[in-house]
Amino acid sequence: MEKYDTIIVGAGPAGLEAALVLAEAGKNTLVVEKNETIGQTICAGGLTIKDMDFVPKNIVDVEFNYMLLHTAKGSYDVDLGSHPVFMVNREKLGQWMAKEAQRAGARIGTSCRVSAVDGNHIVVNGEKIGFDHLVGGDGSNSIVRKSLDIPVNKTVIGIQYISKTLRKDFEVFVDDFKNVLKYSWIFPHSEFTSIGMGGSTGKAALMRRSLDDLCERLSIERTRFEAARINIDYKGIVFGNRFLAGDAAGIASGLTGEGIYQAILSGEEVAKGIMNKEYAYPGIKHLLKLKTRQERLLNIFGMNQYIPHILFNNAVPFLLKKRGLCRMINDKFNLV
Repeated sequence: MEKYDTIIVGAGPAGLEAALVLAEAGKNTLVVEKNETIGQTICAGGLTIKDMDFVPKNIVDVEFNYMLLHTAKGSYDVDLGSHPVFMVNREKLGQWMAKEAQRAGARIGTSCRVSAVDGNHIVVNGEKIGFDHLVGGDGSNSIVRKSLDIPVNKTVIGIQYISKTLRKDFEVFVDDFKNVLKYSWIFPHSEFTSIGMGGSTGKAALMRRSLDDLCERLSIERTRFEAARINIDYKGIVFGNRFLAGDAAGIASGLTGEGIYQAILSGEEVAKGIMNKEYAYPGIKHLLKLKTRQERLLNIFGMNQYIPHILFNNAVPFLLKKRGLCRMINDKFNLV
């Protein structure tokens, strides 16, 4: 039976970053990815300034230093200052990360479906492969998480249309909370536009109708519909010689749905923990502090539909005049 120091299930940002760090340290590392092409996953492709610690500027599609924020009372041109937002093609990001991991010495297999995790081996396309350490970087429906008997009880959902209609402005809509706590976005890329919505998993059908209405209102062609459930139910990352990272760990933001930064940083942290049993995981502690703050805010919003309505329609115009206060709030909740 073939055996590796570490097998990583899933060639997303979490798995590929873990593979890079381990391979650079000389560890015999295998990444198995169920899809034929790396990076073909549902993602709007928005990155914030903190992602750029891991991602090179040359794969960025479009950069925005401003945002159009739409509330029920009006629209505002928000100067993002030192916190620009970057649009990246998710497949391009995945391909770049895969090449970096392979250059370091990691082996990556595509069209590799894991059907079982048993003891210290996995079954891939009917073949047993052994491991000393196993990393689940396989998303919200993680087979590695299932092998640990850790259920997923908290999720949010992101839905989007990939549209041929090209838009020029980065836009966020926080203008309607009557039936579901949600927000909408327009992420312009050079060859397409992502127009989407994030909110409660139980309100997916209502969100789809609301997104259709927004597309109609803005004359945006609905070319291809996509939806993804995002696991936000964090229960830990270290379970003996098995580890979880990214969406498999439930470390994404429940407030914004942001997950690429969390995935990359948690992948790096898991790799460091594999190599050093005494590692204290400072990056994970940082992510959890932000996640706790954001989800407390989300819980407050969810208490009553009028709370976010009052905040965005009355407080936002005031806050936008107080740049120092805006920066303080953003630093605390890590919104962009």
